[in-house]
Amino acid sequence: MKAFNLGKKSIFLATIAFSSFTLLGSIGLTQNSAFAQTKKEVSKPVTVTYWYWLDDPSQNTTQELINKFNATHPGVHVVGRLIPSSNFQQTLINAAASGSLPDTSRFHDWWVGQFATNKLLAPLDSYRQHWAFNKDIAQRYWNTGKTGTNSPIYMIPNEYITFYLYYNKAMFSQAHLTPPKTFQQFQTDAIKLTNPAKHRYGFAMRGGSGGQDQWFAFMLAGGAEMVNNQGNVVINSTKAVSINQWYINLFEKYKVAPPSAVTDSYAQLLADFENGTVAMFAHHIGSYSLLKQALGNKLGVIPLPQSNPKHPATLGSMNGNVIFNSSTNKAADWTWISWLSSPAAINILDRSVNAQLPVLTSVAKEPYFQNQLAWKIAIDEESYATDWPPLPGVGAVSGHVWQQSMDQALLGQVSSKQMVDTIATALQQSN
Repeated sequence: MKAFNLGKKSIFLATIAFSSFTLLGSIGLTQNSAFAQTKKEVSKPVTVTYWYWLDDPSQNTTQELINKFNATHPGVHVVGRLIPSSNFQQTLINAAASGSLPDTSRFHDWWVGQFATNKLLAPLDSYRQHWAFNKDIAQRYWNTGKTGTNSPIYMIPNEYITFYLYYNKAMFSQAHLTPPKTFQQFQTDAIKLTNPAKHRYGFAMRGGSGGQDQWFAFMLAGGAEMVNNQGNVVINSTKAVSINQWYINLFEKYKVAPPSAVTDSYAQLLADFENGTVAMFAHHIGSYSLLKQALGNKLGVIPLPQSNPKHPATLGSMNGNVIFNSSTNKAADWTWISWLSSPAAINILDRSVNAQLPVLTSVAKEPYFQNQLAWKIAIDEESYATDWPPLPGVGAVSGHVWQQSMDQALLGQVSSKQMVDTIATALQQSN
């Protein structure tokens, strides 16, 4: 039996199931032969299955891209499946367990380590070498698809985000406050903007699904690290414990977030910020279009406040696309996922309501992205953004460990030290 540590609990696969994964991997195209067979495979009408999520499914930009691709690539037909973001990782886990993974999928950098360790992802290096836009993507972005310095690349970059702070200009003006630049200013402003009797709160804290990004962004801005330069897990260092306690105190001690913050996810935070329940919302460029439409000139955007503005830090995170080893049409798969990162597709996706930062240097330099303040702030933050480390345990942390331990900390059931110790232990899991 093999312990398949990809979700809320270990999924035990029968030996025969594990053997099938190994066999599929062994009969798949090798990196050296993959490119040589590209023309042969793609010349046939091939169906490629693709799973994806959208932050705002009300506008299915990805389906628009699928339709455009299918219309211009007669040798490949992509069939997409939209899955809610909150269930996406677990859906992939279940599919891996049952041997029913798609050919390709949208993917978080958080998951690369755990899926690659279980030999479920196909290396992309040989395809990348011959791709026209290979050098238009910075190496640091390609590195988000690796599990280590000498690792193959398992994910092609598609959209990047950096965390910054949205604020309601009208609420700040009414309270005679200026946007915060430091942690102390942020805390003070949040307290002054909070009035539970009027159902007003200073900060939209995300304790529910997906909240690990918001939390990690503040941990980094406070000076904490998840992994040090020697590759050691240090998220439970004295510094990290202190910053984590500061973050917990925003809810537990100062009560600047709504009582529902323990379980709030993106939808709740977005609604609370749009309707004026909360004054500050830490997120990324992906929600800018929706918020601008809802708030108009009341919407403000600033870099994430810092513990020490002289040494700024924030979270950067990559969404990309992968090919699963079980696919038998890898060249066709690459034709599809590489097109998603081409200028034609990036310029559609990153000008939609589901926009994030373009990974192509040439596209990021276009006036559309340079002349709008929200985009410029996000792009400028790239210079000091830190990504999730490529550890197999990151998948478990993002999947369930962080949320469970954060909820317990916010409710006073565990200490800050116990919370980050739990996260550190999960990060050090090798599988």
